[in-house]
Amino acid sequence: MPSPTPLRRTAVSAAAGAVLLGLLAAPAAAQRAAAADPGLPTAVAADGATATIDALDPSSRAAGVLALYTPDSGAETKTNAFGGEAVLRAVGGGAYDVLSVCTALDSCPKPGNNAIPADGAVLSASPPEAGGVDDRRWLREHLHAGDRVQLRNLLIRRATATLDATDPTAATNPPGVDPAKGECFPGCRGAEQLVAYTPAAGRERTGTNDYGFEIGVRDGRVVSRQGGDSAIPAGGFVLSGHGSRGSWLEGNAPLGAKVTVDGAAVTVEVDAQSFLLGAERAVTAARAGKTAAVASCLDIDPAAVDAALAEATELLTQARAAADSEPERAAELARDATRRADVAGYRSRESRPVEGRGLWVRPIETSPEQIRASLDRISAAGFNMVFLETVWGGYTIYPSAVAERAGMPAQRPEMRGFDPLKVWIDEAHSRGIELHAWTHTFFVGVESGGGPVLTAHPGWAAVEREDVGKAGPQPSRMEPGYYWMDAAVPAVRTHVLATFEEILRGYAVDGLHLDYIRYPVSLPYGADFSYSAYSRTTFAAEHGVDPYTLTPDSPQWPTWNAWREKQITTFVDQVRTMQRRVAADRQLSAAVFADPTDGLAKKFQNWGAWVDAGTLDFLTGMSFGTSADSVGHDTAVMRERVGDVPLYTATYGPLRGTSPDLMLDQVQAVNDADSDGAALFAYNQLNARQQEALREGTFRTRSVVPHADYRKAARAGVAALRTTLKRATACAPAATTAAVRARLVVAERLLADGMPAQAVDAAAKQLAKAAASASSWGDAVPAELSRRTTRDLRMYARWADLA
Repeated sequence: MPSPTPLRRTAVSAAAGAVLLGLLAAPAAAQRAAAADPGLPTAVAADGATATIDALDPSSRAAGVLALYTPDSGAETKTNAFGGEAVLRAVGGGAYDVLSVCTALDSCPKPGNNAIPADGAVLSASPPEAGGVDDRRWLREHLHAGDRVQLRNLLIRRATATLDATDPTAATNPPGVDPAKGECFPGCRGAEQLVAYTPAAGRERTGTNDYGFEIGVRDGRVVSRQGGDSAIPAGGFVLSGHGSRGSWLEGNAPLGAKVTVDGAAVTVEVDAQSFLLGAERAVTAARAGKTAAVASCLDIDPAAVDAALAEATELLTQARAAADSEPERAAELARDATRRADVAGYRSRESRPVEGRGLWVRPIETSPEQIRASLDRISAAGFNMVFLETVWGGYTIYPSAVAERAGMPAQRPEMRGFDPLKVWIDEAHSRGIELHAWTHTFFVGVESGGGPVLTAHPGWAAVEREDVGKAGPQPSRMEPGYYWMDAAVPAVRTHVLATFEEILRGYAVDGLHLDYIRYPVSLPYGADFSYSAYSRTTFAAEHGVDPYTLTPDSPQWPTWNAWREKQITTFVDQVRTMQRRVAADRQLSAAVFADPTDGLAKKFQNWGAWVDAGTLDFLTGMSFGTSADSVGHDTAVMRERVGDVPLYTATYGPLRGTSPDLMLDQVQAVNDADSDGAALFAYNQLNARQQEALREGTFRTRSVVPHADYRKAARAGVAALRTTLKRATACAPAATTAAVRARLVVAERLLADGMPAQAVDAAAKQLAKAAASASSWGDAVPAELSRRTTRDLRMYARWADLA
């Protein structure tokens, strides 16, 4: 699982354009001049000094950025302590009173993670990249408590960027060519490029992959937004951005925005009409969503949907009336209309009563009160599992006797004085939320020299081929700045295992969640791991050759790969043996790469073998795609490999700042591909609008965690489905569903507490037969209801088999 690290800021140039998640990204050195442009979001201090606001509610604050966090972002900024922040309260007309200012350049209490006033905002500056302007100094020198500042162009605004290519080919866009293959990357779009696709090239779709973002433009307005491979509209075009260029598009070009391309110059303007068009589309989509839900007898509250739609319609009417005379007010009203229509849409979505809903959390809370507040928000959003980052960066969040004995700090410095792990566990359990200790197994952080672990034990370091002979621990080339321990070294294995045992013995966690349970990325040749003295000597003793002398063409290269794979697999086996001995009632899980062959080839992570051996209780497969289709595909691949083992697919909408709708689409795609639930990465980037979408939509129904008690979970699911079908006579005749309902009655009785194992097996058979019946309902039942019923019956049958 990648840690929630900030996006890197890329300077704007003729070739690069603006590349930040958020409103726009002008180069820091040009901020003062840019602030005079009336279209750019701007902060104006009481003394007249101006600064361009680089990002609005970014999912991560990149280096050299002045960001504005509004209540849409959440309760706090969730930033680190190395920047600076000014807390503001709105007084109307774009004016704000400064409540406090604190930067890391001074001795003050809150240079980061400030609470965002419900009636205000927080201006937040990150440390600059080398040579960049330090916006922390702008805050420090120009804003003071009691001052009044102006924030301009936050709604009606514009942003600019530079195209790298139009209708690219291998000949016209060399950066779009994969040098290893001599062929174009998908769509011939290169890394960090912004590309235009037009009908003139004769292609129907962009052909791009899922690692970017695209907008479709027709009649000068944005008409579609998605992750990749967009249809190219007749008479229009598609703008496609990879990486942070995609983030720029996602943050700057909402539906309805005006887009112009003049040569290589791209201008995106958000005006009152943009907001009106967006609101109209949102209302239309919400109405269609309700119609579809009712037609397929989805369990929703139509009155609640109608209430939100009525509010949206009234706001839209007011916005239209104000459009000509008061464009700013019209934009505000239309924005609010869109949000109410979005809520109506969320309320028309499926919410399952039994599924896993996980959330990764990096704890930055330093008091019990802050922990309680975070868990209140997590609970309100509907999550039932938290993966709490307990061992990361080479530190434990709790006071660790194991770390102290090993000559390392006993606890993360900022958490000394109390035991946050105990508070997290107690407070999570009081809210009915499972808490699993998320641990970085062999990755020890990004601190220079390898942080506390490798400072104390440099001989534990994993060694990259190209670093053999260098003094001291070295970071990975393919995962820049990341330091690792060698999984083969006995002392490493003993220390990590002792830490895990300390957690299981000392704390009532619901499980142990293994992350970075692998080697560092070990392709291409030369960047592969691990050539430590121990690994080289041990492999040579076992196989008669120093692995450092091997190449991929060597006959013993597959043996070397298998040896490295064995180091990871046998360690997972050791953890399982220890867990069963120490805490047999706890769960052992792992975050793994979705493609089992890719995980094995690049990182020697053979999680398929772990599944086959029954080593894990459940998996969270990491799907890094940006579209619903891609995470659904990844889930289907994993489901086929894991069989009946519970699978909670990890999606990355919060980390990427994905729109709430797309985030929910991804969760739905995961569920429809036979996952047992979804997990989101990560709480630290989950914004208020995403929380609202989960709370009002996909997670609005409180849900039971399947793996906690398979029999109970299957019984709860069966009871809920039986009720749904009983009520569904308007779209599913009782005579048609009678056979399925009868089997559900029998299965529910067989799953009752106290029934013998044979009864549970019989229930699984009843559910499998019911699924077969539901799949053959045909035209008598809406296809969507038949699909949902069949999907859930298969899932409940799996759980009954596991009970």
